[in-house]
Amino acid sequence: MIVFSDESLLIHDLTERREGTHQAIDQYQVRGGTALNDALFDAMKRLSPVDGRRAVVLVTDGRDENGPGTGPGSRHSRAEVLSELRRVDAAVYSIGLGSSVDREGLEEFARESGGEAFFPELVRDLADDYRRVIQHLRRRYVATFLSSNTNRDGAWRAVEITSRDPRVAIRSRGGYHAPAH
Repeated sequence: MIVFSDESLLIHDLTERREGTHQAIDQYQVRGGTALNDALFDAMKRLSPVDGRRAVVLVTDGRDENGPGTGPGSRHSRAEVLSELRRVDAAVYSIGLGSSVDREGLEEFARESGGEAFFPELVRDLADDYRRVIQHLRRRYVATFLSSNTNRDGAWRAVEITSRDPRVAIRSRGGYHAPAH
């Protein structure tokens, strides 16, 4: 669990035990700005060495700003975060809260990562959105293939995945970025 206000801080590492996570959430206190880009960048760095499915649930208003709201709150830019999202291949499930949510930005994180964005209007709707995230993760499959294009040029490679079964819905990013080196 990474919290972010004036800075991004890992307060509870990956685990299969929920008790520590619940305690960390209960003890969190908001202070200052919103280092959103740093938090998402740090989450990708933490998830990078993890095998298997990787996902981030991002709860925020979607704004990256300092305490007074006069400038960015992060050292990392949005472009750096998007690049890291593509490299790590972790799905971001954005949950936008508040009266001035950056819907477009949160939808971009979700879309670029193969996740989804939710915007509950009421606090009581949060539980439904968390259930949807869990349902998506349970139904998520990862398909891999070996490309015949061996150029290591960092270029975008379009990939189309289809199913013969019309009842199967497939969501993908539409391709991948080839390694640059």
